[in-house]
Amino acid sequence: MAPTPSAKRYKCQYCPRKLTSQDNVNRHIQNSAICRERWRAWILSRNWRPDGASDRPAPETGVPADPPGDLDEAIGHDDPDVVVPTSTVAGNGAPESTDEVEQATGHANVDSDPEDRDSAQFVFTEAYPRKAREVLGEGRTRFERWREELQGAGPEARYFPFDGEKEWELADWLHRSAGHNRIEEFLKLPIIKDCDLSVSSKYKFFQAVDELPVTNQWVCDQIDIEGNRIGEDDKPMRETVDLWRRDPVECVRELIGNPAYREAMAYTPERLYSDEHMGSRIFNEMHTSDWWWETQAALPEGATIAPIILASDKTKLSQFRGDQTAWPVYLSIGNIAKATRRKVSARATILLGYIPVSKLECFTKKARANANYRLFHHCMRKILEPLFKAGKQGVVMTCADGNARQMFPILAAYVADHPEQCLVVNTQENRCPKGKVAPKQRGELSPCLLRSTSETLKLLASHEKGNDDPDFKTLGLRPIYEPFWKDLPHCNIYQAITPDILHQLHKGVFKTHLVTWCSKIIGEEEMDRRFKAMPDLVGLRHFKKGISGVSQWTGAEHKEMQKVFVALLAGAVEQEVLVVAKALIDFIYYAQFQVHTSETLRGLESALHTFHAHKSVFIALGIRKHFNIPKLHSLLHYLESIRLFGPLDGFNTELSERLHIDFAKHAYLAGNHKDFIAQMTIWLRRHEAMDLRTAFLEWLAQQEEAERTGGGTSDGDESDSEHANKPSDNTEIMQDARPHSDPRTEHRCASELDKSSTTSPPAFRIAKRCPFRSRSHTELLTIHGASRFLPAFRAYVRAHFGHLPFVPTTLSRYRVYKQVKVLRPWNRFVKDEIIYDRIRATPSVAALGRKQAVPGKFDTVLAIEDHARYKAASGIGSRVTLDGLRAARVRVIFELPARYSGSSSPAVTMLAYVEWFTPFGRVEPVTGMHVVTRSTRAKQPNGCIIPLTNIVAPCHLVAKCGKQIDRTISSVNVLDRAPSFYVNPYISIHEFSMFRLHSSSVT
Repeated sequence: MAPTPSAKRYKCQYCPRKLTSQDNVNRHIQNSAICRERWRAWILSRNWRPDGASDRPAPETGVPADPPGDLDEAIGHDDPDVVVPTSTVAGNGAPESTDEVEQATGHANVDSDPEDRDSAQFVFTEAYPRKAREVLGEGRTRFERWREELQGAGPEARYFPFDGEKEWELADWLHRSAGHNRIEEFLKLPIIKDCDLSVSSKYKFFQAVDELPVTNQWVCDQIDIEGNRIGEDDKPMRETVDLWRRDPVECVRELIGNPAYREAMAYTPERLYSDEHMGSRIFNEMHTSDWWWETQAALPEGATIAPIILASDKTKLSQFRGDQTAWPVYLSIGNIAKATRRKVSARATILLGYIPVSKLECFTKKARANANYRLFHHCMRKILEPLFKAGKQGVVMTCADGNARQMFPILAAYVADHPEQCLVVNTQENRCPKGKVAPKQRGELSPCLLRSTSETLKLLASHEKGNDDPDFKTLGLRPIYEPFWKDLPHCNIYQAITPDILHQLHKGVFKTHLVTWCSKIIGEEEMDRRFKAMPDLVGLRHFKKGISGVSQWTGAEHKEMQKVFVALLAGAVEQEVLVVAKALIDFIYYAQFQVHTSETLRGLESALHTFHAHKSVFIALGIRKHFNIPKLHSLLHYLESIRLFGPLDGFNTELSERLHIDFAKHAYLAGNHKDFIAQMTIWLRRHEAMDLRTAFLEWLAQQEEAERTGGGTSDGDESDSEHANKPSDNTEIMQDARPHSDPRTEHRCASELDKSSTTSPPAFRIAKRCPFRSRSHTELLTIHGASRFLPAFRAYVRAHFGHLPFVPTTLSRYRVYKQVKVLRPWNRFVKDEIIYDRIRATPSVAALGRKQAVPGKFDTVLAIEDHARYKAASGIGSRVTLDGLRAARVRVIFELPARYSGSSSPAVTMLAYVEWFTPFGRVEPVTGMHVVTRSTRAKQPNGCIIPLTNIVAPCHLVAKCGKQIDRTISSVNVLDRAPSFYVNPYISIHEFSMFRLHSSSVT
């Protein structure tokens, strides 16, 4: 159960409601009938209509920052497109639901896209045409019922069975931080005994924890299996296994009714477009994609879908005892925003059950495999059996917004790796789990016709009767005649299988195949040498010894290699090989976008077509004989899955791999490893009970605070990121004056930041204590390499302080800093959280004793050179741009001397001396990268002084080399010795979207 966050950062412009992010504000306006109608009335009051019939320009934002002062008067605007229902608010009509307005007007609604909040570009919403998410009445959430039960009791009753708030806090800390034995030792300490706790021993402590309520109890089913081997008693051998499970309908009820997810919840499908003609789709959440829209049409009017997302993955519990294995099954729902589902701390994914893992020695080796398959499907059928009826008839549930609805829990997506995908759909592992393509045709670009559940079930029934249908073998089916999904309503299991970025792309297509192929071409030694010479950058792993000696790889290391792989290959392989490598890396990066548009999907599709058009080069070079590779074939289904279910970050197996730590490994380590699954369920139940009580107490405190202050409720998501937390004491926050549009930035000064939690982040952060308080000009020349610092600073002073008599000289001294953290520009295609990139200008440190010498770190960045071009380009909706930017190397970060700062705003007191590279020219057609060189004037570095607010993001430059890299080049000296550089767009998804989409817009 997720704790209800307490931070409030953004305010609705149409009501007193305060929420944790602008994204939540937009969701609130969309879900609130009153606020949604007030927004529409404001639009109409400006004589602008969403259908494009207006002769006035569109307003600047979908959710205006300055709505009319008299909103109620605006609602009364006499316009035929405004529906005035019978119910009234403040004397004016307000629709009971936004759907009524949308259907009555017949127009697409215009919203500030949750992923594109304050931009000038609208997002046009096409509402679902039929009635959906009908409210049956007002319901009560679990927390509201508990609060009613506490009325009349004392303030300490909320902490029962613990004796008051302090004892509860101690119990919560003990349960999270100490094991069983440590708890006993702690409670037996004399100083603790003197506290006279109600829980004086480990036994009483866990007895109290077990009294806490839980939402969904565990059930153990014993499954008796009869094998085909004959035992010593001349009877078939038998084996009994335990299936631990929970009710999936109750799990859905827990998630859909959790007040912590109120502002992250969607109940009805819709379609988003970036143009009023509805020609360019936007896919950002599951409810904006096609599956929900199509499935809603198959249900009764007024129904509300709860799209179930299942994930399963077998995992080892111990590195020392390989036979100890667990097989967790996880459940979440697509109503919850994927950003919340991805957070482990949000607890938006529930452990549904443990499938038994057994060697099934009661079967012969030949029959054992199919017996395990049958056991899996039997257990999954047993787990999901409550969904058979619930998916057909619906179940009344109280949702997070307090309304009761008829919910239809329907299996929508299944997340698993390739072997488990084949197990789920009941096909052999050498086949595509989704389509009918023949094994020897998987390497082609030809369409893969989706399998049919009805056809599969007919073939299974026919085969069970002894018929030898050739299609059974052609489609690679297994003789499992009762697949668990057979009776699940509205479920197409082949469509439900989602792409697996971790195993298919990072570990499969990239590491297992592409890296291996390219290493054979250029040789391991040259590959290692190029990795060693890669320039350093904050957050980028430097493979100091190359990659040939690494024996064990993780997904994180694969991602690090992808960041530099195209630039590393450039010049070392022939052009057609580089085209193939670039196409695959482009595909991997596009697939990781967290919001997709028609443009990005075209980029994804184009990358796949480019790969297939040129892949034969590996056959010509003798590297490959064919491309009939399952993980390579899976790329064909990515585009379809994104259109059906939305961006793939909501269906990645990385989440289930991470959940194994909490739901399997930690639970296993807490017990004595005997009957470990049973012990794990007890451990999990106790932790969930403590988490549930913690969430209730936080929710209750918020409700009571809201009632005392007279404000509205403040349910909402957790803070977007740990990066958004207040800075530590050793960090000074400067005013944000970055000259470009950022929905997270409201241009507030540093003194305001401590007064309200609703302030937006500053443009940069820098240390309060200056590490070098008196750097001389000579030190800047020799230590920092800032050869043109003095002429550049004189030019800056003349331009900004020409009226002052002070002129910098060689005797001037400066306060110099080692690094600055710069706010990353908002980008709709990556996660919407506040992130600061660290930019270093750190001089080298000589060796001292046992400490080795540390080379200097002078990072390269993207900096604003032309303010007008950058501001104009970055204000065009969601466009990411390079207009007005230029690559530069930061040599000195310093503070404007006091003699000048008195006449300057705080935003320009922090400066940087940078040395420019040449402007971005045309993109190289083969590498897809810009090439730059060091910019000079009169054979001297082209240096310049810029405000720190002009630094936009880090920039990674990679030396442009030939067939073999210069052996004198290393990661330390490459930026000084290499004559030209590639601007690497793969350093992050953020940079990739900037460079790729800018290039496509220019083209």
